Amino acid sequence: MLFAYYDQKLRHLPFLCVDGVVEAGLNLSHWPGNRTPAHLKADTTTEMALKLAGDPGRADWLRGVSLVTNNHFDTDGLLSVFATLQPEEALRWQRQLVQAARAGDFGEYTTAEAFKFDAVVTAFDDDARSPLASRLRGLSEHERYQTLYDHLLGLLPALLEEAPRYKDLWAAPLQSLTRSLMRIRDVARVREHPGARLTVIEASEPLDQTARFNVARHHRVLTATRTGDGWLFEMAFQIFSWFDTVTPPRGGRLDLAPLAAELDRLDGGGGGRWTYTGNDSLDARLYRAGPGGEPVPSSIGIETLEGRLLNLFDGRP
Repeated sequence: MLFAYYDQKLRHLPFLCVDGVVEAGLNLSHWPGNRTPAHLKADTTTEMALKLAGDPGRADWLRGVSLVTNNHFDTDGLLSVFATLQPEEALRWQRQLVQAARAGDFGEYTTAEAFKFDAVVTAFDDDARSPLASRLRGLSEHERYQTLYDHLLGLLPALLEEAPRYKDLWAAPLQSLTRSLMRIRDVARVREHPGARLTVIEASEPLDQTARFNVARHHRVLTATRTGDGWLFEMAFQIFSWFDTVTPPRGGRLDLAPLAAELDRLDGGGGGRWTYTGNDSLDARLYRAGPGGEPVPSSIGIETLEGRLLNLFDGRP
């Protein structure tokens, strides 16, 4: 089997699309609208590809399929392609593959190695930091991601152990995460509301998002950061709740647009406007945005917003 980054020209060929969702072909994905066979479903697509790797019916299901494709580039996508192309090798690296995929898609921090691997893969697609920047410059989207997949697939599975060599790509994000994990107990109060499946993090300084989400018991997370001008609020539905997973989210999404309108009526001055990015956005969040979309402080008290959210979420799965 070969990998080809998705193009409409493939739609008449027998292929397997992993991680993304496209028309036609076989599909392994946790994206909404996927066509994954029930017995292969899992939380990440990498886990699905590993299930397929050990499935006695693998050859029959893939009969006639010579192409694996995807329509985007990220860690879970890369690793699910690898696990499909090299099933026996992937099964030998199962634990590392799953940890890295969950770090990439869900922001789960399990090991420093998995975090570093995801940071390296992500950086390869960053024009300012990518080791392939000169090769990627000027390429079309299709050429860019075909190049990235080809290069990184050629580095696997060794890259799972060799990611620490790329320190310039992971040092800054790991330092930010580590600092926040070390300080969060000193600079934040964490309140858990099981009935509403809501975690409230009240902080006196900005904290790394991965750190905040990893200390939260729920997938609904209100962060309130104290500033000299009030509170910087972010009500986020953790990205896990966007995917079609076997494990239910610890708090699903609700449309917060009506609440944003209500908060606008309560908030005074400052030139900001409460905004909800929508249930369909990966990082669905409610916050007060300034003219350029940047978060700005609110005059609303934390007790008021926390109370509104508790009433809204109470008893909702």
